[in-house]
Amino acid sequence: MTFILNRTDDWATMPKKRILARAVVWYFVFLLVNFVIIMGVTMIYNSMGVEPNQLTRFAGDYHGFLDRPLYYITMAILIGPIVEETIFRLGLSFKRQTVALWLGLLPASIAGYLLDYADNWILMASMILIGIVLYWLVMRYTCDEQWAQWRSDYLHPAIWISAIAFGLMHLQFSVLTWFLLPYCLAIVLRPGLVGCILTYVRVNLGFWWGVLFHAANNLSGAALLLLAVYGH
Repeated sequence: MTFILNRTDDWATMPKKRILARAVVWYFVFLLVNFVIIMGVTMIYNSMGVEPNQLTRFAGDYHGFLDRPLYYITMAILIGPIVEETIFRLGLSFKRQTVALWLGLLPASIAGYLLDYADNWILMASMILIGIVLYWLVMRYTCDEQWAQWRSDYLHPAIWISAIAFGLMHLQFSVLTWFLLPYCLAIVLRPGLVGCILTYVRVNLGFWWGVLFHAANNLSGAALLLLAVYGH
């Protein structure tokens, strides 16, 4: 069976429902594989008397969530999917105008969302200016035919880079050491695998389908967090 990241032309031969069904099947297969890996790695650490989850505290603690649950849920199922899909997958259309828009939004999106510099107005103004220049350069010095050729040549490496970068972006641990790295990589394997699904959906169905699938994935995580925090 062809790996999902290599299925970039399903849109030409399959209806939307079948593409979505394939994405859902791969999604649950990936979740199962990742669960087995995490359990195995955790058991190895436990055999050494180590509780890796308590040491790493993935994504920090939950005090901020407890203070502003509505804010964090909105970020998880609305703002986060739109911004992250813009950063990691908007440009995968390899269409000149879309790529220009992606590069135009990219500097400010990274500074404001991933780097949390939204309150630094000088930096944000500089990033917006850089984005405007990048947008102009693409629109001025490239053409649609070039991007069509580049899509043929570079789409596959681009989607692999996108999926891997999306996974590594989630290496957000309060404690990260070489000793704990295997556990941390097992944890971020999940968003990396989910990134493969999101890339498949984006390439074959379009940007907003990727956003919707991303939001649905985050919604399940937010629901589990609500149950963990308020369930008892």
